[in-house]
Formats: sequence, structure tokens, C-alpha cells
Amino acid sequence: MSVDPSLAPVECEVLVPCPPARAYRLFVDDLGTWWPLGTHSVFGAEGAVAVTDGRLVETGPDGATAVWGTITEAVEPEVLEFTWHPGAEPDTATLVRVTFAAAGPGGTRVRLVHTGWQARPDGAAARAGYDRGWPGVLDALAAAA
Repeated sequence: MSVDPSLAPVECEVLVPCPPARAYRLFVDDLGTWWPLGTHSVFGAEGAVAVTDGRLVETGPDGATAVWGTITEAVEPEVLEFTWHPGAEPDTATLVRVTFAAAGPGGTRVRLVHTGWQARPDGAAARAGYDRGWPGVLDALAAAA
């Protein structure tokens, strides 16, 4: 059975100039320092985002919150997996898996695989958007390192 290419996983990776443990902690602990809120958020550039109590949460300038997803697996410093539904209901969540692997002296290959497009009513369109969006997000992570 072939996979509809419009619903295939989004896969991207970036080399981050720090060891896996630091890259993992940067993703989890310092999400709000590098995430490009101006282009990839619910509330815009004036918001803030952080991992709080096992959830990725954005807080708007007026204090309103939006849960982007919930961590489903965390194996430090190798794997971070979470549901993903920023600005949408949890029953439309997709799944994001990020792996951190040593690459060269002192670097980390961060690989992101985003699946589950069938859960969204706009699955193909959403997938196309994330196919363009995730590389920039990972580039921001690498730049922050």
C-alpha cells in the first residue's frame, strides 16, 4: 500500500554546533530564546513559548495561552517526541519526533520527522506548510547554538 505523498511525513535535519546533550537542552529548556515567534506562533512576535509541565505552551502578551502539544517521549539527550496542534484542538494533533545524534567533533545532527497528517481536516495543505516551515525553525535552533 503506497502512502499518499500529500500526507507523507515531513522530514528535515540540521547540523547544530554543540554536543547532543546541549542541543537537546537548548530545544527543551531554551525554546523561547530561539523559536521564530514572529513567523511561527499563535500570538505573534510579542508572545513567549516554553516547555511547561510536559507541554509546549505559548503565552500571548495578554496572558492568554495556547498549548501547542504534549511531550509523549523524552529520552535525554536522544529523543524528544510530542503531539502538535498549535492553535487547534488536541483531537487534530499530529506527531513530531526530534532526534539528536552526535555528528563530527562536538556537533549534533538534529532530525525532525512530522507525521499524522490524516488527523487534520486540512492534512495535505498543513503538511505542505510545515514542509516549508520546519527547515527555518531548525535553522533557528542551529543559529542559537
